[in-house]
Amino acid sequence: MAAAPPEWIETERLVIRRESAHDSVAVADAIARNHARLLSWMGWVADESAQVTTQVARIANAREQWDAGEMFDYGIFDLVDGSFMGKIGMHRRIGPHGIELGYWLDANAEGRGVMREATTALVREALELDGITRAEIHCDAANSRSRAVPERLGFALDRIEHRSIAAASETGRHMVWVYQPDRR
Repeated sequence: MAAAPPEWIETERLVIRRESAHDSVAVADAIARNHARLLSWMGWVADESAQVTTQVARIANAREQWDAGEMFDYGIFDLVDGSFMGKIGMHRRIGPHGIELGYWLDANAEGRGVMREATTALVREALELDGITRAEIHCDAANSRSRAVPERLGFALDRIEHRSIAAASETGRHMVWVYQPDRR
């Protein structure tokens, strides 16, 4: 068991790695390109999200949270050309023994199994962390693309909670998907 996941993970097609300040331009550009799509589902998206200075500050904060063991934030990059494809992270905010995964992709990376591949890798790493016995993915019931990932990876729909709407396309029906290897 480990206190923290690896900073660099390679899969068949991807590099999933801890971000550095050097990634701020690529992330800001991707947010700008995908602003309308992200704004529909992500409450954190604002006009300043696509600014390099905002991303430099966010990455610095994410690095502090990583070092504190609270959140493990990664960029997803193409293994061959190094291009930025999206983000994925693990958050220790769901109570003992669990970790929540969150993600988003650049529109250019959708439809190719990128998020399924990245999520599979992160679930494997999450379950190697000290005290973690389950991984969860949370998404709005109307977010069919986000919800397809846990469905395809064998997560079980644990419950639907009613929550305040935080983004334009949300319904307030919040799905909680759980992957727990010993759960039958």
